[in-house]
Amino acid sequence: MEDNNYRHEEFDDCFLCKHPALRHILTGLLVFLGAFLASYVISDWHFKKMYDPVYQMGRMDKAIMNRERSFDRMEMRSLKQQEKMERKAFKHEQKMAKTASQFVHVEKNSDAYKIILDLRPFDNDEKNVEVRTQGNTLIINAAGERNSNHREEVLKYSQAFAFPEKIDTDEITKVREGHNYIITVPYDN
Repeated sequence: MEDNNYRHEEFDDCFLCKHPALRHILTGLLVFLGAFLASYVISDWHFKKMYDPVYQMGRMDKAIMNRERSFDRMEMRSLKQQEKMERKAFKHEQKMAKTASQFVHVEKNSDAYKIILDLRPFDNDEKNVEVRTQGNTLIINAAGERNSNHREEVLKYSQAFAFPEKIDTDEITKVREGHNYIITVPYDN
């Protein structure tokens, strides 16, 4: 039998031809050895690259840059939240100032100042209003509770009135008329 210039008679005394199991074992051993050497070469390249100082410095620089970017993002987020809270507090203060101007009125007469305080925001009770003097200054502190939208709110009001004229602190009168608390501060003659 001659096919492609191959003659089988020359290889009849082949050791592996007579032992096919050994041929499979040796082929498996060669495949395993080849795979082991390939993985060893790849891991050797990898570890050489990992222990290279230039590569490590590049990785550290990249990690530092990523950390700085994440810190900047957190800082920007924090600043935005802080600005949002400040805007909310400012709006609340503006609302409270607008509300305060709705329930406190000051009138100047020829003989006295009249400060008219609406008691409705302060539980409609004059006991929740404290009036005291300090020199030529009248200080009013008031507090009240309000239930709205399933929550309790405490309204606190404090204002100091400094008068340009000398006032008579002994003659200050406080009278309740309906929902109004009228504080009369006479001039000192």
